[in-house]
Amino acid sequence: MISKEDFKKIFSGFQIKDVAVRGCDAFYFLIRNIEQGVKVSAISESDVDKRWVGFAPKLLSNNLGFTEFEGYAVLCLGASHFPELKGICISSEGKVFVSGGGKKDREEIPIAKEGPRRGAIRRTRMIQGMAYAVGAGHSVCRRRGPKDWESLCLNLPLGTPAEHDDVKKSEDMAFKDIDGFSHEDLYLVAGRGVVWHGNGKAWRRIPFPSNMLLESVCCAGDGYVYIGAQSGTLFRGRADHWEMIHRGDMSLPFKDIVWHADRLWCTSDYGLWTVGQNKLKAVEDLPSEIKVCAGNLSAADGVMLMGGAHGAAFHDGQKWRLIFNQYQMEKSLEQS
Repeated sequence: MISKEDFKKIFSGFQIKDVAVRGCDAFYFLIRNIEQGVKVSAISESDVDKRWVGFAPKLLSNNLGFTEFEGYAVLCLGASHFPELKGICISSEGKVFVSGGGKKDREEIPIAKEGPRRGAIRRTRMIQGMAYAVGAGHSVCRRRGPKDWESLCLNLPLGTPAEHDDVKKSEDMAFKDIDGFSHEDLYLVAGRGVVWHGNGKAWRRIPFPSNMLLESVCCAGDGYVYIGAQSGTLFRGRADHWEMIHRGDMSLPFKDIVWHADRLWCTSDYGLWTVGQNKLKAVEDLPSEIKVCAGNLSAADGVMLMGGAHGAAFHDGQKWRLIFNQYQMEKSLEQS
């Protein structure tokens, strides 16, 4: 649990938009100004205040630090172990903030037809310890070192101007998520049933049994690949063989799907779910103060971090631990 003083200084008036785990001793939050966010139709997203927050859960004091972002549009959050232990935040325009080891640096992912970036960055994920980033125009890359982003666009089609102007076709080229069992066994998802598999040398679009909008992917510890689609629908498979294990009826898809403590976990703003006996089921034994933290998930090094509009908590492999409850903290500040 963070102190009321730290909450007031860093989190008050802000809402968690993304989370990332670098390890059991380093968590990261991306937070966005609530009041300004409501006015985003009247102002540019780049004008909305955002903060990167680093949290060291094993320290009893001096365990929080933050950096203000100015002029950054939509952001995504991640981490890396190799070649450096870092927290990584990337804007849709390819601006990169890197923090770790007492250093904070700024980078940029270059844009070019051959990559590493061909369009707006949508997501970053850590795969085998390295930070990968994906986005529009069939953008795929990974960070090999400081200011060194390697293009993995390879044989992915660049797309014609007409395709980029067509909403559906451009959406089918805009990768929403990436995950992998290794650097030579990667999966990408985009648009309406678009799934690509990569072996490190080339990409192959694989047949998928649905034209639903795809949102998230997880290469799980049970050897299967799980793909989250519109309305909370969940598919499971690998290579050319897929099955729907749950047809969703929610208005939101699963934003994040992760493998932790020998289980698959899925989340959206509506809650937290796991898969058991080939069925998706809501996690019902959560304390209410933990349940409201749903929204985003990240897992690494034996811990899983969850954070959303109403707070943050983490699971250490055995039990849940609350970091803060937004409502309780804001109410406490009002009363003091």
